[in-house]
Amino acid sequence: MTATRFIQIAVSILLLFILRQPLAAQQYPVRVQVQTLQPVSAQLSNLYTGSQARMIVTLLNTDLQKPVLQVRLRLNIKGTTVALRNRDYGSYPVISLEAGIPVQLSLNDLAPYFNIDNMEVSGIPRTQLQQNGKLPDGFYTFCVEVVELNSGQLVSNDKLGCAPPVWISTSEPPLLNLPRKGEAVSFRDPLNIIFNWTPRHMGSPNAAFQTEYEFTLVEIWDTGVLPEAAFGTAPPLYQTTTNSTTLLYGPSEPPLLPGKRYAWRIRAKAKQGLDEFDVFTNNGYTEIFYFTLQEDCDPPQQPAATVQDGRITITWMPQPKMFEYLVEYREQGKDNAAWFNVKTTSTTATIYDAVPGRKYEYRVGGSCTLGNNTLGDLHGFTVPSRDTAASKNCGLLPDIKLANQTPIQELQPDDQIMAGDFPVRLLQVRGAGSFTGYGYITIPFLGYNRLKVKFDNIQVNTDRQLIGGVIMSTFDPLETQVVNVDTVAQAFGDFASVINDLAHLAIDADYLAIKELTEEIKKMAEEELPDELKERIDQAADNLVEAKQAYDEAKKAYDTAQTPEEKAEAKKKMDAAEQKFENAKKEVEAVNKEKEALVKDVADIIITAIKELKTESKNWDKEKELETYRSSMKQKIFDEQGLEEGPDEGILLEIDTVSQIIITDDEMTDALKAYNQLSDDYLKTITQVRGYKIIDAIHKFYTEPASISKFFTTDKALNGSSLLKQVIDEKQKGKTNDELVKEAKASLLDRIITITNAMQ
Repeated sequence: MTATRFIQIAVSILLLFILRQPLAAQQYPVRVQVQTLQPVSAQLSNLYTGSQARMIVTLLNTDLQKPVLQVRLRLNIKGTTVALRNRDYGSYPVISLEAGIPVQLSLNDLAPYFNIDNMEVSGIPRTQLQQNGKLPDGFYTFCVEVVELNSGQLVSNDKLGCAPPVWISTSEPPLLNLPRKGEAVSFRDPLNIIFNWTPRHMGSPNAAFQTEYEFTLVEIWDTGVLPEAAFGTAPPLYQTTTNSTTLLYGPSEPPLLPGKRYAWRIRAKAKQGLDEFDVFTNNGYTEIFYFTLQEDCDPPQQPAATVQDGRITITWMPQPKMFEYLVEYREQGKDNAAWFNVKTTSTTATIYDAVPGRKYEYRVGGSCTLGNNTLGDLHGFTVPSRDTAASKNCGLLPDIKLANQTPIQELQPDDQIMAGDFPVRLLQVRGAGSFTGYGYITIPFLGYNRLKVKFDNIQVNTDRQLIGGVIMSTFDPLETQVVNVDTVAQAFGDFASVINDLAHLAIDADYLAIKELTEEIKKMAEEELPDELKERIDQAADNLVEAKQAYDEAKKAYDTAQTPEEKAEAKKKMDAAEQKFENAKKEVEAVNKEKEALVKDVADIIITAIKELKTESKNWDKEKELETYRSSMKQKIFDEQGLEEGPDEGILLEIDTVSQIIITDDEMTDALKAYNQLSDDYLKTITQVRGYKIIDAIHKFYTEPASISKFFTTDKALNGSSLLKQVIDEKQKGKTNDELVKEAKASLLDRIITITNAMQ
């Protein structure tokens, strides 16, 4: 047989795959159709349980020469970073396929194939999948192959037995808005309290589910216990389900008592008909908010907003029982928008930092008793757009003579003061009468951006105007100085900021404040620190709480002591507790400095690994060679056979699926060897080109250590969180930076190869 004849036979076999013509049915007697009803939940059990089929597999035996086929299925789930595949030696039911009669499988029929014990798992720990049964977020393809029971031979086309790719994601539960956490709500008769929350799944496929919200309200009897801890031990006072994101608690609901504290939360449930789907983290539960029902302290009436020259003036009727008023405002229609406030003792307040062209919502309230703010209903205003900002004084301390020279004795974080023409939002402040700290100013002629400032020993009058001292910019040419409001609003959310708050916390502060801050530190340490540093933080946080408890007990003994000896003994215990408290604070600060140094070192290692990987992969940039191989493949398949490409112009795209031709050694000719070598070189070149493009994109995105710190932990394609933890753990074991760079490159390359293979 001539070499040309061998090539004709080889190409005919190849074209059966490329063209996917009906002749393929002769090789694969079973046709498979896989359907998934979108959206698909991350919970695998949702695909085979419930009252409605979410995945349907249809099988058809087209081989009339075999009237009955005994088969089983092989399920493949392919994701960007995760792959699941049925083991061949698993326990599966026998399926009988009669020729010409379709068989449809769903629900319980598919359950054995989703059994984790019957699956090979890669890209995710098997134990994690066994515990929660959830796939990580990403694109997935669900494919089904049919295997003949006796011979173990594949009898279906694995390229055709796949459902369209689906995006699987897990959504965060809603954000609670009103009443705000810890606020006082005015008691009214009849009762009228508005609860409001914001969903966070509307931008994901999960929005296609019908979402119900379970509202639960409990009364907190023991005010000495954190409401979050007491919530689970108290029976629900009221529980209901709604499809709305607002609930009006009125006179028809169980009565609430003035002076009592209440806590509430929401659970989001995704449903389709009678079936419920697990698409939310934390089982759909939000955090817990609480409020106190304030008696005889109605909020101010008739609030009104006037917008003029970029300033918003809020006015209201006097409330004689309030010794201080509070205006809270935030951007409207924006998820997780931060609340800001202006405090005053008059019946008017001015907002200076609202951005033109945006809508805001606001509430007016105040304090009838120390520590409790009662707020009214929501109102709104819109700031008109304008092309240029009005001219303003560029100085922070213009020559303005203020009649009010009475200094205010207390300021708190998030308060706003006026320095000349500029509003200053305080992020951190300490002192009494004379204040030190930092914050930001809003500059209209810089597009209403924020500039970091600091101040030392300034004086502010009771109208919250600067009357003494200087507020200075903290400009550093190596740092970003102008930040947007979202960045500022999140300033307290990072670990360093919480540590900074702790540094200025004294032992005589409120016990609950210390307890909440230490819990926040431990929570952030769990998420951000390696085991060794986390254990030190946990111990230091526990020491803070223990020292505070010991100090309070000693202070109580000191105040009630009857003799000088008793007072001296109590004072000694107070001093010891205070010393323990300060030592714990220093330990937390020391750990934070070690953490910052560690994060910087690890980020430098990852950046170096990415740069070296880019340099070493330059020889993969073979785009021109790929085109040459494409032309050669086309010539082998069509020109040398005297074939025509046909009307399907997209046929050349299918060349990407070529593979070597496997025949016996005695039939292998030089022509077939050349074809196999050509196809092998072609596929290797495709892999290299794709890999180089991925590496180049990574190199362009991660350009500096700051980008690693900000984005790498959430990079699921590269499994960034796992790689960072790996580098940190190995670094703490004493490995050199060169060794760590080498290991990081190997891990990155493995991920890139996995991504590249998934693209084929």
